Amino acid sequence: MSAAVTAASGTFSDVMEGMTSAFALTHGPGHALAYANAAFRALLGANAATALEHPLANVLQLREGAPLGALLDRAFRTGIPVRGQRIDHVGVSASAMTCNIWPATSVGGSAARMLVELRRSTGEEATLGLQREVAERLLESALREQLAAEHAESSRRSASFLAEESRRLGESLDEEETIGAIKRTTLPHVGSWCVVDILAPDHTMHRLAVIHPDREKQAVLAALEGRWTPDHSDGFGLPAAMRSEKSSPFAVDLALAIADTSPQEVVEALHSLGAGPSLVVPLRVGNRLIGAITFISGDTDYAFTPEDIELANALADRSAAALDRARRYGESLALRVRAESANVAKSTFLGMMSHELRTPLNAIAGYVDLIDMGLRGPVTAAQHTDLQRIRTNQQYLTGLINDLLSLTRVTGGQMVYQTGDVDAHEVIEASRSLVSPLIEERRLEYEDTTADVAITARGDRDKVLQILVNLLSNAIKFTPEGGTIQVGCTATPTTVTIRVCDTGIGIPAEGLEVIFDPFVQLDGSTLTAASGVGLGLAISRGLARAMNGELIAESTPGDGTVLTLTLPRASASTNA
Repeated sequence: MSAAVTAASGTFSDVMEGMTSAFALTHGPGHALAYANAAFRALLGANAATALEHPLANVLQLREGAPLGALLDRAFRTGIPVRGQRIDHVGVSASAMTCNIWPATSVGGSAARMLVELRRSTGEEATLGLQREVAERLLESALREQLAAEHAESSRRSASFLAEESRRLGESLDEEETIGAIKRTTLPHVGSWCVVDILAPDHTMHRLAVIHPDREKQAVLAALEGRWTPDHSDGFGLPAAMRSEKSSPFAVDLALAIADTSPQEVVEALHSLGAGPSLVVPLRVGNRLIGAITFISGDTDYAFTPEDIELANALADRSAAALDRARRYGESLALRVRAESANVAKSTFLGMMSHELRTPLNAIAGYVDLIDMGLRGPVTAAQHTDLQRIRTNQQYLTGLINDLLSLTRVTGGQMVYQTGDVDAHEVIEASRSLVSPLIEERRLEYEDTTADVAITARGDRDKVLQILVNLLSNAIKFTPEGGTIQVGCTATPTTVTIRVCDTGIGIPAEGLEVIFDPFVQLDGSTLTAASGVGLGLAISRGLARAMNGELIAESTPGDGTVLTLTLPRASASTNA
């Protein structure tokens, strides 16, 4: 080290240089080296020549993680000496060292300089230092484990509480019962109570409940019912949540919030309850505000913790979801009732009109027959042709009315079924014979691909025949001239399946279910006399389902359509 480092006056220099313990003097908050005796310079080694004015912790060779820098900072900052701290020195004379630091405080009280001593630890000092270090680490570990255990227990209690609240809130889809469950919502803290406000669908505010776990205090709150209601100027609850842009909980001072907007009797009653810190938690479904819960601590010195806020938020989310679910369920029930009422009214109207229309149509048919037979006088050939056209249109209208009657009976559950064994092959042949003139007229090919003719279904034969005639008529209608219609029957131990396939125009995917709705055409065209009114498939599916069967459609546009009728299979004992 240079002469400037070792320079000292008189006896002090001689004494310090001759000491076997390593002493150094630092100055300033950076702990720059100002002096080091011979023993300390030996510890510096090769750094001794350039160590002056450099931070002591940087020029002294220490093991990684040695705390000398932190010890210097603490002593400089507090002015309190450091004694007996163990640090590990590296180098030729590697050994455990004991560090002592004495701050030299100025008149103002700050430590301008510090005297640092480093000496090799004795065996006893090393043992004590090691024991102290081990004890500190064990204590730190025990404290960490205790904190972790407390956090785990708190998390377990919160999870258990939320699970129980979720079960309670989800017990019913009835809106009134769900509101009753939300009314009983509180945080699991002794003395905490809450105010629950909701926003009705018509955007009016309602105070559902004010709940306190203490019966005597609940009686005080019960006396305020009807007099303590949400006001748009309130500084807490739903009004505050509506004014705030925050979707997360926020703290309010309930005492200040109610002082200017609530009646004096309310203010006095709330003061008597000991209203402490309060937490407003918005009830939201997505971005839609539907209410708010204000949690009030019964302890004026209590402060809501981050865990409390997280729990309150989770509880509010579950309450909002339960209320929204109950409201939607109630709305769906109301819509269903209205739809069923409308359906009944429609069926009643169609049934009545069908009966009313059949009477004049039957009369028309009768008079056409009388005229055609010449009972009213001679009839020319042209008149016979016109009368036949009238008869054809009358029969068409009668058929439509019969379809309407069938639809009203099927949808209204008024159709009578004669359930029995149905020979699948026989009923397929019967349906073919009924539509064969149409097949020949359109020059279509008809194929029966049934391999097993001894298949017996369970159902009403006439209704099965009606379904097959409707399916074949539909296939004929939408298959171009020269196309093919295939009918096949297969069976499993429990079901009988009859498929009607055509090579017609096909049906787009979005129309495969729509075609079974009443008054819907396969091609979406305007209803015409040639195409009917779109009741055949609707009636057929209704009949199939009434016989515990099903009717579905499969199709690819341009590649034809497959309509599949499934019915229960007759049991072996029935066949015998």
